[in-house]
Amino acid sequence: MRKMILVNLLFIGAAAQGAELTLNGYLDMVRDNNQAYQTAAMQAEGAQGLVREADITFAPQFFAEARTGYDEKLQSPAIFVYDRALTNVYTMGLSQQTRVGLKGKVTYQLTDTELVTADPALQGRNQFADGALQLELSMPLWSNGFGRSTRASEDITRQQALANKYASQGQVTSILNRAENAYWRLATALEQLQIEEHSLKSAENILSYVTNMNRKDLGDKADVLQANALVDTYGLQVQQAQTELRAAQREFNLYLNRPTEQSVPTLEQLNFDVLQNVQVPIKRPGDRFDVKSSEAQAQIAKATSTVAAERNKPNLDLVSSYTTYGQADQPSKAIDHSARFAKDGAYVGVRFSVPLNLNAQAEARAGARQNSMAAEKNLSYLRYLQDQEWTDLVQKMTDAKQTLKLSSMIEKAQKAKLDNERARLRQGRTTTYQVLLFEQDYNRAQAARIQASSKILNYQSQAKLYQASLEGGN
Repeated sequence: MRKMILVNLLFIGAAAQGAELTLNGYLDMVRDNNQAYQTAAMQAEGAQGLVREADITFAPQFFAEARTGYDEKLQSPAIFVYDRALTNVYTMGLSQQTRVGLKGKVTYQLTDTELVTADPALQGRNQFADGALQLELSMPLWSNGFGRSTRASEDITRQQALANKYASQGQVTSILNRAENAYWRLATALEQLQIEEHSLKSAENILSYVTNMNRKDLGDKADVLQANALVDTYGLQVQQAQTELRAAQREFNLYLNRPTEQSVPTLEQLNFDVLQNVQVPIKRPGDRFDVKSSEAQAQIAKATSTVAAERNKPNLDLVSSYTTYGQADQPSKAIDHSARFAKDGAYVGVRFSVPLNLNAQAEARAGARQNSMAAEKNLSYLRYLQDQEWTDLVQKMTDAKQTLKLSSMIEKAQKAKLDNERARLRQGRTTTYQVLLFEQDYNRAQAARIQASSKILNYQSQAKLYQASLEGGN
């Protein structure tokens, strides 16, 4: 609500001061007030943060555990028989998965035990503590051999976040692109309305002139009928231009989250000289965000194929462990004893397992490969399509620029021809019909100039989708 009030105040201030609302000023308002833009921008920012989630895959992990409990299970005949064992167990350590597949884990466990018995002959109590420092290493040699699957999983996490980021950034640029087109649509509609109103005024002047001549029996009634038809024609064109203007105003306000029928400030006028001399970019400045998103999707498919292939291979892991022990009547002493490496243990071995449905494994791997190939082909096609569309856009911009130049020259020629013919009409040296034809020629030349200008502005806006800039302006 506060932003809406601010926008209205800015519009009122601009109108009061007669100031023009520039394209960049309008796009700034779109950024501040368009909820679709803000949503996409927030999603892009959030996706950028989620890219860092992939870094957690190979980061060290700290773990800790504490538990307390008792045990009253029946005892086998032994030197010492107890009724209940009270234990407190504390565990903490570090683990890390490396990029080459080696996984290491360092754990320290302290167990504090108190044996309780109701038999007076057994002295009632016995308390001791055990400490163990353990290092475990494992290395996959077949499935996920040397960390292939883990690295692929990391890539999936990163590329999925990037794909979401690029998709959201594409929405951001698309909204700004459409808003820019809405701005120039309104500016063009204003220009077109002025042309149509000027043409209508000229037609009314001709009608007034021939009517006066006919009243004095110095003219022909056919001239009056032709002039009336011209006034009606241009009146219809004015009405159509007004309809387009209202539609352009509604679209203009739509991107500001304002009431669609609310009045708009004065906009920049089309600068035809600047548009005639606009530089046509030859080299594509970058990739569109939809292509970048497809690149990330292709990487996801490739990594998913790797994960599926590794998951359906036999598991063969090289494992090893080394532990040093300590025991005493107090926990602190047990910790001290375990650090002396007086009592230790170690083992080295292998773990093996294999799924028995070999046919399902083969089909799963083949399916993953097909998905990866399909994603690569789609990306290749999008890149080709992007290059072709860029080439087409450059050619269209070049053609529109040339068209604008020619239409401006034609407009000047038609204006000079029309002015001369109007003077001849007042001298009685030509016909009203001839002036009407020249009026139509001049009107078409003006419309062609506006149309060519509108196309250049539209093509400039499209060029920004190739990451040339996220800003507006000519």
